[in-house]
Amino acid sequence: MNYFSSDFNIAMNKLTIKLVVWHAAVLVLALIFWGYGSQISGEVFLGTSFDALAVIYLVVLLTAVALGIALFQQRKWALTLMAVVGLIYLFQFGFTPLNLLAFGIFLLLGLYSLANSKSEIHQRNKINIKRIIQHGAWPVVIGIFLFISFAAYQSPSVQELKDAKRLPSQFEVFIRSVVEYTVGTQIQAPSAEKQSIINQVSRETFNRFNNFFKPYFKYAPPAVSFALFLILWGFGWIFIWLSIFLGMLVFWILKKTGVVRIEEKEAKAEALVI
Repeated sequence: MNYFSSDFNIAMNKLTIKLVVWHAAVLVLALIFWGYGSQISGEVFLGTSFDALAVIYLVVLLTAVALGIALFQQRKWALTLMAVVGLIYLFQFGFTPLNLLAFGIFLLLGLYSLANSKSEIHQRNKINIKRIIQHGAWPVVIGIFLFISFAAYQSPSVQELKDAKRLPSQFEVFIRSVVEYTVGTQIQAPSAEKQSIINQVSRETFNRFNNFFKPYFKYAPPAVSFALFLILWGFGWIFIWLSIFLGMLVFWILKKTGVVRIEEKEAKAEALVI
């Protein structure tokens, strides 16, 4: 009896260590991701720039959370892993009602991720880590996208749009490039005169667009936030596949080091009888 009790205590101690280490890793990754995201928020939300480092941080954090939920397979650990990420977001961007709403949705998505992961684990004869991460990561990444879009909505640079008197300068540059590649190719005139005509047409077109959209500037913050969420959702499959590749690598390392193992067990199956 003491022998079995001793083995049980050793197993529980090992599990406790794994839980502490995994939560600590998620905590560090969340601090890095949200801290870095708060520094580049204005540039990314209003521009078209691409930040590879932010993508890397997101993929690593996503992998750690999704894989942790799949490995520990308990509701309380799924909630604590999601809560770590959500709480760091709240401390970084504020405990506003909107952020608290996102936090609650994020926790529910963690439970959804757990249900997806357990379904893939228990309803198959062999462990397929690729499918486990693929199905478990989607709810997590959607929750992170929701956090990002809410942060964009509340950022000062986006809130300033509702009081703007004109469209952003990037839109004026875009209109000029369109005019140059359409109308400009049909203008037969000296270079200086051609540029003058292009500038005049571009300004007139921009002013017309500006006058049309001016009454709707007050709706710019929610529109930008929703558009950002849709854009991120559209590119979500890229983050998922990157997370799958990284997760498979991490899982292989965990197996080789003995942190996790796969055992064969007998399983009962339901049969329909008439």
